[in-house]
Amino acid sequence: GVLPLETGDEYTAESYVSIADATSLRRANVVYPEWVLGRYLQLPTALPERVRLLSEEITVGAGNAYDRAVVIEQFLRQHITYDLNPPEKPARQDYVDFLLFDSQRDYCNGYATAMVVMARSVGIPARLAVGYAQGEYDAQRGFYRVRERNAHAWPELYFEGVGWTRFEPTPTRGSTPSYTVPDAADSTLPQLKGK
Repeated sequence: GVLPLETGDEYTAESYVSIADATSLRRANVVYPEWVLGRYLQLPTALPERVRLLSEEITVGAGNAYDRAVVIEQFLRQHITYDLNPPEKPARQDYVDFLLFDSQRDYCNGYATAMVVMARSVGIPARLAVGYAQGEYDAQRGFYRVRERNAHAWPELYFEGVGWTRFEPTPTRGSTPSYTVPDAADSTLPQLKGK
């Protein structure tokens, strides 16, 4: 097994960051491979119908999967309050249903889970990712210090030809949707009506 990191331990990681812009995401093919369809559109059988209906209602003016995703992201930022101590969910109620319609308070796990469920409800393959935000940069020593408080959860949505794309519905993590390069066409996004 792998031993846990201790103070002073060092490691190197390599990662890839998408440079897809909004235009290429809007043009992505919505015919998904079987490995995506079989796993990343699943929803709980007991998911209350009003979760799906809300997801469809707020995205009705969006003409493609990317714009639907951004509308869901904006909706969660505008309607859910960030709270590290959210109300406790009743034992028999669905987590996302409780968040969207009753508590409307949560931290990153709630925002990310809700976006995954809402995206799947409108036919966009999605998954939940957990890890760490980048932490604080130590210029003197030339590295990022990542602490427990930098733990984070976020949704990733699948776009054919691009792959998994990160979105950020949690308002405390900045206002830029996903890790994509925005373009001028973003002004064409449908505007959310107040609820």
